[in-house]
Amino acid sequence: MTTLQDVTRENWRACIRLEMHEHQQGFVASNVGTIAESRFEPHFVLRAIYAEDKVVGMLAYCPEDDPPAPTLYWIFRLMIDKHHQGQGIGTAAMRLAIKEIRELGAHKVRTMHKPSNEIAAALYPKLGFQQIGFHDDGDVLLELELQ
Repeated sequence: MTTLQDVTRENWRACIRLEMHEHQQGFVASNVGTIAESRFEPHFVLRAIYAEDKVVGMLAYCPEDDPPAPTLYWIFRLMIDKHHQGQGIGTAAMRLAIKEIRELGAHKVRTMHKPSNEIAAALYPKLGFQQIGFHDDGDVLLELELQ
């Protein structure tokens, strides 16, 4: 069973020890970088992804803050350890995050991925995200309307 839990003093080290496959390097920022950045961005929500009782990934989201838009959220990090990929954990974690975000009052969720990230390119449409363009850095920009 996949669950999301806050990144805390007790589990942050497990989050930074997670690894990606060599060919996935550069697809997402490092977990240690995301954790460090969150100390200066109080609107960031960091979630450790658990499979049973083990940390197997990390996810991060936040409301839009430039300019503030409390009904628009971004899921800006999703990372599953290389030893736990291909088991549906990323899909389950995204569904849980979307549910949390909906409960916070969001009407839309956006995310993005590198054009070469084939796993993300397959995952997000499966969850209902639609491509709406490209970000300034060339990343594919996607959006999910919440009802």
